[in-house]
Amino acid sequence: MKELGTNSAITSCFYRNIRESGFRYEEVNIGDITFKPGQNESVHRWYRLTPSYSPGLVRYLIQELAVTKDSFVLDPFCGRGTTIIECQKLGIPALGIEINPLLQQVSDRSLLWETGHLKLFGDYIAELDCLLNEHQKDSIDSVLLKFNARLPLIHNVFRWWKPDVLKNLIICRELSLLGKYSSISNYLWLAVNKAALDCANIHRNHPTITFDDNHQRNIDVYFEVSENLKTISKDLESLSDEEICNSRLNSVLLGNSTRNLEELLKRSVGLVITSPPYPNRYSYVHQTRPQLHFMDLLENIRQATEIDLNAIGGTWGRATSILQNELIEVPAEIRPYLSYYDELKDRSVLMCNYATKYFIDLWRHIKALKRCVSNDFKGAYVVGNSRLSGVEIFTEAIFGKICEREGFRVEKIISFRKRGGRQRLYETAVCIKRQK
Repeated sequence: MKELGTNSAITSCFYRNIRESGFRYEEVNIGDITFKPGQNESVHRWYRLTPSYSPGLVRYLIQELAVTKDSFVLDPFCGRGTTIIECQKLGIPALGIEINPLLQQVSDRSLLWETGHLKLFGDYIAELDCLLNEHQKDSIDSVLLKFNARLPLIHNVFRWWKPDVLKNLIICRELSLLGKYSSISNYLWLAVNKAALDCANIHRNHPTITFDDNHQRNIDVYFEVSENLKTISKDLESLSDEEICNSRLNSVLLGNSTRNLEELLKRSVGLVITSPPYPNRYSYVHQTRPQLHFMDLLENIRQATEIDLNAIGGTWGRATSILQNELIEVPAEIRPYLSYYDELKDRSVLMCNYATKYFIDLWRHIKALKRCVSNDFKGAYVVGNSRLSGVEIFTEAIFGKICEREGFRVEKIISFRKRGGRQRLYETAVCIKRQK
């Protein structure tokens, strides 16, 4: 087996785990599988989610699993919607499920491909220019009053956006809601949503965001929104007639894939292509919090924390406070597979609880999934390992053993690439089948 990196202690530990897991491993190089290639592909670039994977990886897995236009693909952890969008481009029926309302809206709205009303893009941009000039000297309070709008219900709102920037974003949003733009409302929503984050007082780190309190950037809301609409228009015009005919072939539902899958699906599942969150303490909810509030997807300031509490790998607010005191109870069914447990519990109760909750949630998902799969079911789960308090978390091996306990067979584990520089972190696809 070809080594992915140097003969460091960490790399040796990774390969020792490969040998001890008993699973068949395979290494492939399909180039960059991060979000970056998607930023150069139509539709995928309408929203940037840095922890997402590339459309090229989805195409590879579609070929690996022999997916056809007669198949039905489920992505239970849809995120930005890469799997569902790519399947729609290829004419493959698919359904996504996503717990984060912002990401669910982004991915579902990205599946509408119509070119009949593109002229309205120019009308909206022209009217927006007039409105922004008209209210250039007005206060944000007067604009809120005129449009019967409210400030985003987020703590310290003017740390997120400068008052004039937020005022202009609100004008963009309220104009997009007018009935005369209803036929392009999904595209306007996507353009304004993307601008809401790009115009915020933040650093776009990978994969997190942090405040940029003292920046001197000249933030031009009109430019950002109009450029987003130009990109969407260009992409729609570039789609083939066949791809346009696939518009709304697929959809993305708001839901929790660790429970009630049967109620959400209402049909059997033959294929899964997905990437659940990694055990790296990254909160998809926290990082989308400004847009969740700006796009009025939450009713109060506490809802984001509650969503994170229910999400796999949730690590923000109450999700952290609940996990930091006593060791949580580990189900006896999966305790033998948690190879990190004995060492990590002595180093950090919080980190041990976090990892354990992560695998309990994945186990609940697999238990829910097995009640919905067809006899010839196949799936690929792209996962990443991590290191918590210096302890290795071999996600692919643990997840594979949980799958086998629930009646699936791990055909192989495909290793794609190293990530994280000196951290020696890897991404793999756990390929499973239903046991016959």
